[in-house]
Amino acid sequence: MARRRERIGIAAAAVVVAASVFTLHVVARTSGMALAAFPFATTLVLVCGAPGSPPSSSRAIVGGHMICGVVALCGHHLWPVSELATAGMVGVALALMMALRCFHPPAGITPLIAAQFQPDWSFLLWPVLTGALLAAFLARCLEAIPLFRRSGDTAPAPRSIASAPAPDAGRFQK
Repeated sequence: MARRRERIGIAAAAVVVAASVFTLHVVARTSGMALAAFPFATTLVLVCGAPGSPPSSSRAIVGGHMICGVVALCGHHLWPVSELATAGMVGVALALMMALRCFHPPAGITPLIAAQFQPDWSFLLWPVLTGALLAAFLARCLEAIPLFRRSGDTAPAPRSIASAPAPDAGRFQK
């Protein structure tokens, strides 16, 4: 029975991601920024495939996309568009996502997209913030549906290594 439920969940995730990406593609194409759909298409695949994973959290989705968008726009306004500058921006964005605990891999392509379009600051509202908020909303909706949860997804999130006490810490205290 659990195996059947998991297969139905996988099929449902495939349908949801296909419908979401189709809608995203149509909206992006009609807005003249079809390439801007790429990070959100991969976000939707991640959200539908692993709705309870840390990179699928609202903080990671919205924070990661916004960090990458801001880094991309700042970088392209400060330096001429080049492969080296764009690569540097991806590195800076990755470091900031990790430092701020907003790691969301699909957002990392945003500096490349900004290099292609050279957009103005409204790029942060559409498509970056709008797409991130919609993807985060979809992620929360999927987490609420038991069909999308796998048996391993119900376990509590592990504590970070930094916050966990040392294994023998109590032994050496007096």
